Amino acid sequence: MLSVAVPAAVNASTTTPSITQTARQVSLPKAFSDLQLSNGKLTDQAQQFKTINTIGTPTIATATGLKGDQKVIKLDGKSAYSLPVDKDQYTKLSDGMAIEAFFRYDPKASTSGEHDILSNQNSGGFGLGTVNGQVTFFAHVDGGYRQPHAALQPGKWVHAVGVIDKAGKAVKLYLNGSLVSTIPVPAGKLKLATGTNINHFVLGGDSADNFKAESFMTGEIKTARVYDHALSSDEIKALNDNAQVNVAPTPIVEQSMEARLLGASDVVAGHIYEFNVHSRQLESGDINHATYEIHYDPERFDYVGATQSHSGTIALPAGPGVIRVRSMGPMSGNDFKNYGQTRLAKIQLRAKPVASGTTSKTKISFGKTEFSINNTPVQSPKLKIDGDQNITIHGSKSADYNGDGIVGAGDIALAPADKKAAVAQEAVIHPYKHVIVLTTDGGGNPWDPKGMYYAPDNDHHPVWKTDAETLAKRENTYTMDLFNKQFAMSTTAHAVVPSISAQNYTSMLHGVTWGAMDKDYQVTNSIAGNSYFSDLDKATPKYPSVFKALQADNPNQSKMVFSEWGPLINGIVEPDAAVTSKYSVLKHSFKDVADYIGQAEFDNTALTYVQTDYMDHTGHGTGFYNDKYWHEYAAYDGLFKGIMDKLIATGHIHDTLVIANADHGGVSRDHGQDTTESNTNIFMALGGETIDNGRRLKGGSNADISPLILHALQAEQPASMTGKVFDKSAFLDQTDLSKKHRDVEAITLTQKGNHADLKLGNLKHLVRTADMRINLAGRTLTDVKLPANSGTKILRQSVKNGVLTLTLSFDEQPSSKNGFVTLNFKNGNRPATINQAMIGTQTGQEILVDLFNETNNDHSTDNNGNGSGNHGNSNNGNQSGTQNGGSNNNNATNKPDQKPSQPDNNQTPTPVPEKPNHGHQVKPTPSKKAKHLYATGKLGFYKSTHFTKSTLHRWFKAAKQNLWPRFSLLNRVHTKDGYRYKVKDLNRKSKTFNKVGYITTNKRLVTATEYTSKVTRVKVIAPKGLNSFRDKGLSKKASHYNAKAKLSVKRIVKDGQHVRLQLSNGTYVTADKHQVQVMH
Repeated sequence: MLSVAVPAAVNASTTTPSITQTARQVSLPKAFSDLQLSNGKLTDQAQQFKTINTIGTPTIATATGLKGDQKVIKLDGKSAYSLPVDKDQYTKLSDGMAIEAFFRYDPKASTSGEHDILSNQNSGGFGLGTVNGQVTFFAHVDGGYRQPHAALQPGKWVHAVGVIDKAGKAVKLYLNGSLVSTIPVPAGKLKLATGTNINHFVLGGDSADNFKAESFMTGEIKTARVYDHALSSDEIKALNDNAQVNVAPTPIVEQSMEARLLGASDVVAGHIYEFNVHSRQLESGDINHATYEIHYDPERFDYVGATQSHSGTIALPAGPGVIRVRSMGPMSGNDFKNYGQTRLAKIQLRAKPVASGTTSKTKISFGKTEFSINNTPVQSPKLKIDGDQNITIHGSKSADYNGDGIVGAGDIALAPADKKAAVAQEAVIHPYKHVIVLTTDGGGNPWDPKGMYYAPDNDHHPVWKTDAETLAKRENTYTMDLFNKQFAMSTTAHAVVPSISAQNYTSMLHGVTWGAMDKDYQVTNSIAGNSYFSDLDKATPKYPSVFKALQADNPNQSKMVFSEWGPLINGIVEPDAAVTSKYSVLKHSFKDVADYIGQAEFDNTALTYVQTDYMDHTGHGTGFYNDKYWHEYAAYDGLFKGIMDKLIATGHIHDTLVIANADHGGVSRDHGQDTTESNTNIFMALGGETIDNGRRLKGGSNADISPLILHALQAEQPASMTGKVFDKSAFLDQTDLSKKHRDVEAITLTQKGNHADLKLGNLKHLVRTADMRINLAGRTLTDVKLPANSGTKILRQSVKNGVLTLTLSFDEQPSSKNGFVTLNFKNGNRPATINQAMIGTQTGQEILVDLFNETNNDHSTDNNGNGSGNHGNSNNGNQSGTQNGGSNNNNATNKPDQKPSQPDNNQTPTPVPEKPNHGHQVKPTPSKKAKHLYATGKLGFYKSTHFTKSTLHRWFKAAKQNLWPRFSLLNRVHTKDGYRYKVKDLNRKSKTFNKVGYITTNKRLVTATEYTSKVTRVKVIAPKGLNSFRDKGLSKKASHYNAKAKLSVKRIVKDGQHVRLQLSNGTYVTADKHQVQVMH
C-alpha cells in the first residue's frame, strides 16, 4: 500500500494542453498510503508505513522533463525501498482497491522482462510495473493473475492507475487519465502475496522472500499511492490532470509508422484462417491513435472475430469484406517480432467452401488508414505497408468422398462406380486420421499405481511414497483406470531440462531438445510471452514445428491448438503456421476440445494440441504434490473423461491417437530450480486403436511428442527433429490387434499349397470395399480369382518389393462362408501373409479389421459366437474392448485360439449404427437369437450398463467348459459405451443368483449355450455322460455315452427353441456346450 504524492507530469503521448485552474481544484480522492518526498526523504504522508528501508542506493534528484526544480526518486535498476505491511493493513484492501504511480522510464534502460514500479507480488498480490515494454497492472484475482497492459513510452512521464473494481467485476488499467484495458472477473476477490517474510511493498521493484527485492526499475518516480477503494474514471482523470500540469511542454512529433499483416499462406476450406495485424512507429513520436482498414474477399471468407487484441485496440467488421482496427494509446518502436508490443489484434476468418479437387487464391490487404494525436487528425501521415497476405484455400481432394482429408477404403466405397478404380489408385491405409495431445502443465507423474510424489508442506522436498495412507490421498479413479488399463504409459519419462514450461513446449512442438537448439531459438517463458518464434521471416525454417511438418505432408487437413497459457500460442507456435488457435480460460481447454470433436471441422483435422494450466496454477499457488495439489488433481477425472466420452460418442475413438503428458513437475511452489525427480519426472501415455492397452512403456522425453504425432499420421519427420518413438512396443502390428478383443470384422488368409483363400468374418456392416497389403513371401503370383457372380471387382492390383497391393469392391455383401478372393502361386513353399487391411462400409466408414494368417494345417473352430471382440462398442467405454479390471493377453500371437465368428448362413447381417449414439441410451432391443448365454472367460457382472468398479456386482472366473457360468438373456442394450447384454444370473451357488445385471457382448467372453453352426465331431464332457434319443424331442432313449466318448455328427437339427445334434447313427443328443465339446 503506497503512494507518493507529487506535482504533475505530462501526458505520455503528446504536448500537454494547458490545465485550467478549475481542473486543478477538482477534489482528489483520499489515499490509503501516500508516499512523498519530504525534506529530501521518502515518507508516507498517510502514515500507514512506519518503516521504510533502503535497498541499494536510491537517490533524490532533480526531475528530467518537469517544470522547475522538482525532486524525484531516481532508481538505477538495482535499488529500491522496502515497506513492511501487516495483516490488518492488507485486510482494508479486500473490498476493492487502486494503485497509482507517476513515473518516467529511462529510455536507455532495457524493457525486456519485468521491471516494477510499486509492487507486492509472490503467488498472489498486486503491483504496477512493466513487462517487455508494456505498462502492466498485476492483480491476483479470483484464482489467477489478471494483467491489463498497454505500451510503455520510455522517456516520457506516464500516469498509471490500476483498479480492482469488485462492484463492476473488472480489473482495469488507466494510462494518462484514459481507460486502456479492462479484464472482466467473476468476483474481484484479491489474493495477497504468499511466501516467507513476503509482507512488504517495494517502491522501484517487486517484493521477494525475506524482505528482499527483485524486478528492479530504472528511471524516476514522482508519485506512488495505494487506495483502499476502487477509483472512478473522474477521480482518475483528476489525478492525471494534477500530475501532468507540471510536465514541461515538448514539441509534437508526427512519427513515421509501419504496418504489417502476418499469417499462414494456407487454410483448409471450411476452417478458420487467422492472421495478425501489426503496427509500430519508426521513430519516437506523439501519434497515439491509429485506425487501419483491412480488406478481404467476402466471397472467400466470413468474418469470425478478433482475439489476442492489444490493450486499447478494438477490431470490428465495417461492412462486407472490411475490418476496422482502431488502436488507442502509445505506439511501440520495437520490431514486429515483438508481438507483445506491436500486434494490435489477431483476426479470424472462416474460409468458404471451394470445389473439391481445387484451390482458391486470394489475399488480405490494408485499405484506408487514419492517425491522430489526442484526437487531432494527422493530415499527411508517413506510413510504410509491408505488402499483402496471400492465401491459398484448399478444397478437399477430389477422391475424398468421406471428408476426412485422406483417401482410403471409405472413399472407394462412396465413389461412383465409374470413379472407384481411380480413387483406389490414391487409397492409403491410415489407422489414425487424427492425433490429440493433452498436456497437463505442472502435472508431473501422477498415475503410477505403485507410488506417487508427496510433500507434507512446502518446506519439504516431494519424495516418492508407496504406502497405502499416502496413496489414498490420490482421489482419481477414472484417470487411473484410463492410463493404466486403456492406454500404454511410461512413468519413467522426463521433462526437458530446465523443467520450465516454455523450454518443454518448445521441445514438444518442434521435436528437438531445447538445450540442443541454437541460442537464438532457446525460448523462455519471458521470450514466449513477448516474441514470435525465431524462424520468423526465414526462407527455410531451422526448427519447423509439427504443424508445419503436417502442412507440408497434407495441406488438405487442418490443425488446432487450445491453450490456457497464451505464450504457447503466440511465441512457440509459429505465426505463419497453418493452425487455428483458441486461448481457453483456466480449466476450460479440455471442455473446448471435447466440443470441437463434436463439430464437422474435426473430421479433417489432423492434429489437435491441448494445454491445461490448472495444476501449474495450483502448484505455484499452494505447492506441488501436497494435500491441496492432489485434491485439485481429482478434477481431471471429469476433464479427461469428457474428451474420451466425446471420442466414443462420435466414433472417432477408432481413428484417433490420444497422447497425454505433462511438461514438468515441481518442488514447493516452483519448478525448474533443480533436476530432482519430482521436478523432471513426468508421465507419457498413448491410447488408440493400435496401442497395446495396459503396457508399461519405458523412458520418453517431451522432445518425443512431435515424432510420435508424425509417426501416427505417417508424415515425414523433418531432419531437425531429433526426438523419436521412444518405445515402439506401444504400437501393435495389425496382425496382433486380435489380442485386443475388438468386435470388428476380420480377414483370414488361409494358405493351401499353391493358393490362398481370403475370407471376411464377423460381419457387422455392409462392406463395399477391401484394401489389402499381402506379403507374398517371395512367391510369384500367377492369378487372382474372384467368386463367380459375386459382384466383386479388382480395382487395384500391383506388386512392389514382394508386397501385393490388392483393392476390391463388392456390389453385394461378401459371403462369410466362402472366400471373397483366391490367390494362386507357382513357386515356393513359404506362406503368404496379410499384414495390413482396411475395409470401407456402405456409409464410407473405414474399419481397421483383425487379421489372421493360417495354413491348411491350421484348425478351424466352431463358429459359435466366440469370435473376435467388439468394434465401436468397447465394453466399458474404453478403446481396448477389455473389461475394467481384466487383463490383456500380452503374449498373444498372430493366430488366436479361435477364428473370428461367422454368421450361420450367407444372409446379409442386419447393419448396426456406423457410430454409437451421442451419449443417450436407446430403447433396449430384445435378442432374436439365443435366450441363454455362457461365460467362456473371466467376466464382470455389473449393476448398470456403465462398467466401473463402483457398479460391479462380482467377477465370474474363467472355468472349464462344462462349468461355464450360465445367464438368462433378457435384452441387448445399446448405450453410449456400446452394446451390453441385460441378463439374470442362473448360477445357484453364485452370491448374485437370480439377480439382474449387465455383461459384455464380447464374443470371446460370452457364447450361446448351444452349438448352432456346422459340427462334425464332438466329445462328451458331462461328468456323468449323456443319453442319446431316437427322436429330436429327446423323449425316446436310445443309448448312453460315457464322459470323453467321441461322437460323429451328421447334422444340426432344430426342435422349437432348442438345437439337437443328429449323430451318424441317426440318434439325437443335446447341443448344450456344458455337455458336449466340438472336436477339430
